[in-house]
Amino acid sequence: MSTPSPDPSMRVSNAEREAIIAKLHAATEEGRLELDEFAERSRDAYAAKTYGDLEHLLADLPDTTGRLAVPEAGSHELRRAADAPAELVLTPKASSLQRKGEWLVPRRIKVNAKASTVKLDFRHAVIGTREVDIDVDDMASSIEIVLPSGAYAEDHVEMWASSVSNLCEYKGMNGLRFNVTGKSKAGSIKIRFERRFLWWRW
Repeated sequence: MSTPSPDPSMRVSNAEREAIIAKLHAATEEGRLELDEFAERSRDAYAAKTYGDLEHLLADLPDTTGRLAVPEAGSHELRRAADAPAELVLTPKASSLQRKGEWLVPRRIKVNAKASTVKLDFRHAVIGTREVDIDVDDMASSIEIVLPSGAYAEDHVEMWASSVSNLCEYKGMNGLRFNVTGKSKAGSIKIRFERRFLWWRW
């Protein structure tokens, strides 16, 4: 017996929105969706209020059978996101530090860097919140933040002989929001999306 589709008028939860976006991300990795399609559908998913608002997002992808395919609350993806710590503190000194791949992203990240290079790559990270706060204390360091498609960043950083480049400013998106705050002395902070050349992605 098939599982009935959810009532289209019923409200969706944040966890269900994130589950839909995880499926869209997987379809993009498989080449079924272009990046602009992923960004558009992700915005729609975050803006959705009911199951009816979500139904069309997966209808043309395999294994949906025309129904809304929302993983159960106890699914592997949601359990992993729930396992993320509340806060992550990074304190490199004269070092090179990276976070990339499928790492668990907390709600708040503190980066206290001195004479170091730091790269936070969120493209394939497991993120269970709609906002991520990144607080930086940058002393003569270079910090690079790579956002996933559909996300955007707001930056409010105090600078002394430093530079801040935000290539992911808000342009009407409804995706993940990254709040970058703090201070930078003789350092640099760059916020960008994925770069692409032929088959390379970085």
